[in-house]
This record gives sequence, structure tokens and C-alpha cells, in this order.
Amino acid sequence: MEVKVVLGLAAVGFELVSMAFYFKDIFRGRTQPHLYTFLIWVIVTSIVFAGQVVAGGGAGAWATGVTAFLQIVTLALCFKYGTKDITRVDALFLIGALLSIIPWLMTKDPLWSVVLASTIDAFAMGPTIRKTWRAPMSESLLSWLVAEGKYVTEIPALSVYSVTTLIYPLQAVSMNAVLIIIMLLRRRN
Repeated sequence: MEVKVVLGLAAVGFELVSMAFYFKDIFRGRTQPHLYTFLIWVIVTSIVFAGQVVAGGGAGAWATGVTAFLQIVTLALCFKYGTKDITRVDALFLIGALLSIIPWLMTKDPLWSVVLASTIDAFAMGPTIRKTWRAPMSESLLSWLVAEGKYVTEIPALSVYSVTTLIYPLQAVSMNAVLIIIMLLRRRN
């Protein structure tokens, strides 16, 4: 089997394990996903997946597609299990992210679509970062740590290395690291 296929499957495996931990923690009441974050992520991750496929991402795009699907499931769970701690700042993140979709629709270029979608994705992390700063136990540390493995294997699994295929996983691994650091620091205090 080709190395990129193995890495693509490994990235999908990391995502499935990560989300299994996340769902387990949601159902046990330990994790409260943020509705606004997942609403934005469903839109953005679907856009990025399409952009990666069009740009020739190959097996490296598989995990992004699986992530998009599992974010739809998580979004549905937000209505029952999600945080009720939604602030004006969260609403500003949501409005900003949704307004950022307009230039993406106007460009219709996979490169700019993914660049803008990755920027929106980073802003979407805002409500979750704010929530986690205030309630550091409200996110699944193990799930986020495993998710980092997804990006570490997804990147080398890409068939084509370009800004279009790389910017999203690089941005995501960076934002996930920020959230993990916040969880570790705030839990220690």
C-alpha cells in the first residue's frame, strides 16, 4: 500500500479516536461543545474539504472530509449538550466568521476559498477558547491531543503540497495547540 494512503488512513483513524473521546466526554457531561464554533466549523471544514479535493489533496484530504461529517454530528449534539455560556463576544466571532464567507463566495478560487475558510476557522475557535479559559475542564484534553495526531499524519499524506492544501491543517494544528496549552495552564491553576 502506498505511504500516502497509509498516512491518510492513519489521519482518519486519529480523527475517529479523537471524536470517540470527545463524544464520550459529551455524553458524560464533561465536555460542552460551543454551538457557534461548531456551526462555523461545519461550513468551513466542508469548504476546505472541497478545496483540498479540487486542488488534488488525495489521501491527505480524507481526514478533513471525515472531520466535516463528525462536526455535523457534534453540531447536532450542541443543542442538547452544548454550553449555554454564549456571550456578546461569541456573537461577534460568529458574525465576523459569517461575514468572512462573502469574500470567499466572490473569489470562487480554491486558493482564496481555503485561505479565507482557514481564517474563518481560526476565528471560530474564539468562542471555544474563551469558554475554555473560563471553564478549563469543559473540553476534552485527550480528544484535542489525539486530534493533533490527525494533522501530523494528514499533512504528509497530501498528494499535492500547496497553499491550498496546506494552510488549513497548519492553521488547525496551531489553533488546537493554543487550546491545549490553555487547558493545561488553566487546569494547573
